[in-house]
Amino acid sequence: MARGGAMYTRAIRRAAARASHLDEANGAAPSDVSRVTCPYCGTEFGSEGDRNRHVSLFVLCRVKHEYSVKGKAGQKRKREYEVDSPEIDVMDRPPPTKHVRIDETVLPVAGPSRHPNAIPHPDPSLVSDPNRSPDVAEGSVVCGYTKDGVFVEKFPVRTAGLAMSTRKTNNGDLRTYLDSCGKLGDCDLFETAEGMMTTGLTGRGRTRQLKAPAYREWRRKGKEVWGTSDSLVRDVDQLPKGPKWMEVDVSGGKGHYKRPHTLYMRDVLEVTRELIGARRFRRYMHYAPERHWTSKSRTRRVYDEMWSGDWWWRMQSDMQNKNGTIVPLIIASDETTLTNNPRGDKAHPIYLSIGNISKSVRRKPTKRPMIIIGYLPVDSFDDVPDDGSRQQFRADLFHCSLDEIFAPLKKASSEGVLAWCADGCLRHIYPSIAAWIADYPKQNDIACTAQSGCPKCMQRWHGRGRGGPIAPLRNQDKARQALRGYRLTEDVGVLQRLGLKPVAPFWDGFPELDVGRALVPDLLHQLYKGMFEHVRDWVEDLLGTVEFNRRFVEMPAAQGLRHFKKGVTRVKIWAGRESRDMMRQFLPVIVDAKAPPDFIRLVRALLDFSYLAHGAQLTEAELARMDEALTTFHKAKDVLVDKTNKKMGIVAGEGGFDRIPKLHMLGHYTQDIRELGTPDGYSTETPEHLHILYVKIPWRMSNRRNPLPQMVQYVRRLEALEIQRVYLEEYHGEPIGIQDIQEFNFEDDDELEFVEEEGEDESEDEEDPYESEDELEDGVEIPTDKSEASAVSEIYYPQPMTSIARRPAVLNVAACVIASSYGAPEFIRVLQLFLSATTPLPKPPLLLPSHHFPVWHKAVLEHRPLSFALGQPCQRDVIRAHPPIRDAAGRISKAGVFDTALFAVDRSCSGLKRFRAGRVRAIFALPQDLVHLYDGPLVYLDVFAPFSSDDSNTHCLFSTTPQYYGTSYAPIVLPLACLKLACHLAPDFSSPSTRPPASSCLALTHTRYLLNEFYTYFTFLILSHWRVAGGDVVGWSYTP
Repeated sequence: MARGGAMYTRAIRRAAARASHLDEANGAAPSDVSRVTCPYCGTEFGSEGDRNRHVSLFVLCRVKHEYSVKGKAGQKRKREYEVDSPEIDVMDRPPPTKHVRIDETVLPVAGPSRHPNAIPHPDPSLVSDPNRSPDVAEGSVVCGYTKDGVFVEKFPVRTAGLAMSTRKTNNGDLRTYLDSCGKLGDCDLFETAEGMMTTGLTGRGRTRQLKAPAYREWRRKGKEVWGTSDSLVRDVDQLPKGPKWMEVDVSGGKGHYKRPHTLYMRDVLEVTRELIGARRFRRYMHYAPERHWTSKSRTRRVYDEMWSGDWWWRMQSDMQNKNGTIVPLIIASDETTLTNNPRGDKAHPIYLSIGNISKSVRRKPTKRPMIIIGYLPVDSFDDVPDDGSRQQFRADLFHCSLDEIFAPLKKASSEGVLAWCADGCLRHIYPSIAAWIADYPKQNDIACTAQSGCPKCMQRWHGRGRGGPIAPLRNQDKARQALRGYRLTEDVGVLQRLGLKPVAPFWDGFPELDVGRALVPDLLHQLYKGMFEHVRDWVEDLLGTVEFNRRFVEMPAAQGLRHFKKGVTRVKIWAGRESRDMMRQFLPVIVDAKAPPDFIRLVRALLDFSYLAHGAQLTEAELARMDEALTTFHKAKDVLVDKTNKKMGIVAGEGGFDRIPKLHMLGHYTQDIRELGTPDGYSTETPEHLHILYVKIPWRMSNRRNPLPQMVQYVRRLEALEIQRVYLEEYHGEPIGIQDIQEFNFEDDDELEFVEEEGEDESEDEEDPYESEDELEDGVEIPTDKSEASAVSEIYYPQPMTSIARRPAVLNVAACVIASSYGAPEFIRVLQLFLSATTPLPKPPLLLPSHHFPVWHKAVLEHRPLSFALGQPCQRDVIRAHPPIRDAAGRISKAGVFDTALFAVDRSCSGLKRFRAGRVRAIFALPQDLVHLYDGPLVYLDVFAPFSSDDSNTHCLFSTTPQYYGTSYAPIVLPLACLKLACHLAPDFSSPSTRPPASSCLALTHTRYLLNEFYTYFTFLILSHWRVAGGDVVGWSYTP
């Protein structure tokens, strides 16, 4: 390390002090303990060098060590700005807004002793309930509130999900194991090997790289390096790997068209043991069902994780073994092309995860919560002339392959198997298929249903899009009997009445599996790329392509909001991200006098439904709102039918909606959420990402001739490297995630990397010359007034922690330049008024155009978790104020960006009426000679008029208008801490256009603007909360 060996002197002394306490318990000498024990986490090592390396690599221990060594006197000072609040002690300060991004490459790992063959038979003398207390009656449970404010009701059988014994698995000696790995047990050499094996280098490229001068220098220093690529690959092949791959012969087709295929698969039970035994998931693992409620009275349910749904509770209740542990299997399958050509060869990977792992980890593919379990054979049977036979052969091949993969579950789901779990305990687990992630065509293939109906219920084609009550769910027992009867009699009459296809389904041998209920909502294909693509086409028909694109082009920019510079119809690649970006600005686009009110209500209802379905935690009240929004959509959709009924004429006839099966599937969402938790835990975007890791890249690394065996070999080596990385991190110190780091108060964060917000619009891809001067990696926090945040109130109001960069983007900007370049013509006058109102001096110093001010081009608002939705992630708003950039000829090469935000006006009011919107023109501070007047950062705003509600009750968006002072926009100067929430003001295209004042460098081209409620999910939640809480909008008189 940079500080050398003396850096650990104090750590050794601390370890020696701890040794006196450990001596009594362990009988070890103090010198022995101090030599091999980490003083911060207690991990023991074989030597001081191993311990020192651990402290240097383990982020938590390193931060604790540096904090203790440097002391408070040596910590980097922070400038603090606070208005009317007492001084905050360093240790009482809220955590700074710095974040750390640590790239983790983890893979299912079961240490040397966790191989499935190492599981012993349970010792009857040890099989007991370790959590059983003699004073707790049988069947009683311990309930209580979580940190999210949710009341948890435990499963009534206390032994559900408990370990079979108090004995835990032994992970073995990692030091001995790493020594046996040779070169790959060394961290530096392992990093070299991993980089060469995963960056697309060929064998010749790796050999050439290994002969580079840098590696020759390593050899001169005595470090052994591989000489060729072959020797490197041989060492990688010797590493422990994941579950074994098998080749199974299956056949597809009949008669003349019968042909053999090869199925590449893994043992599903080994993969399940691998996931439930992964130590990296031990803090995110759950073993028993729960019921979540909003309060102790248990009147309103809350749904989030899979273990909060009814399916797990029902399965646990039906289990005969009261000590058993349910392992819900989550399957994902989807065909994908091997190349970027949509007509090229295809592969059909199938993945597996378990519901015991929290969805916060499951939706992060880089943490490897989902493992590939097979490549299904793909055959289009194009040589079969009959379309019905061709589809029949494809379905038979699909289900025959699935039957081979899931055959071990037929016995394990009913009798159970033993498995070591992530907490090191042995459990009797019962793996059962609970959820299947797939798009609509694949859902019908899995359920053996015709696409003219529904894979979940008995709904037929006619009336599928009318809405209303959902048809009865499919009876799986009747479906099994009908399919078995067809195989005996080949009578398709019964199948046609039930809407089934003549296939031998793989789920016939799983009596506990209700395949219809297992098909989970698909937000990506059913909403983002489904219904909203239909709505996009309807709006384009209504407004016309030119006008439709023009409105998206004129949409003002906002941080994280994509700007469609050429409109939406000219986007070449339309994926889920583009659909979501369009959704966020869709409602203001269609607010027009030409649009029928019912059509605007239709779009509003669909947006409300989508944003509610996106939630990480949903209550029964919110599920009722989803059903209400869907009902509103169906009531308003008649406006789209053909012109013979004197409507818009976009959808041909009442039966036109029957052609949109995704519309019908929305009716199943609320029931699916009650069964399996919120849809964000089952996103089809996760397998879409895994296709890159397990299909696209392995295919490119093959020679394209018989690629599947080569792809399997590449995946095995990739997993071997990732397993080895987990071993190294476990020995030297496992990195911790962002959430863990935020629990500590870092005072010295020079080495911490600030995470920029994702979702930059495409106009921000170019390099910003101001960006390097205004980095927030060493920011200054501006504490806000705690009085409002600490007040007990039923209505939540944002109180963010505001921060700016320590170094301004431009150190000295003349007041006249701020007035002209930043669009702040009244800068001197309004700042003079602010100083007169805030300083105790009878007459503050006179400001001149020659005064120079430090200026920042962005500020950050860090929001705490919402008190009424604690399960939602924290929000980070970025407020930008960039002037236009001009080239050498004086022409504007890049337009200025001035974001809008809400600032508090009257705290005695409730809801949105206490806020006004302002466009941030400049973020600045007073010069050094005037800092005694006010030492905090300030903002110059163009103020908008008070918000007003939608009297027509169509779009339900709040509107405002620019406020003027003479010939310019009405300005105001406020402390930066007064900004409470970033917002997006979209033009009201139904209002007339107007010419902006000549002094403005950013044109406000309309007379009225709409507060875009769907700008961020955070904004949607807050405005919805204010509506429910009854906050009305009232005016506020602006006085310049």
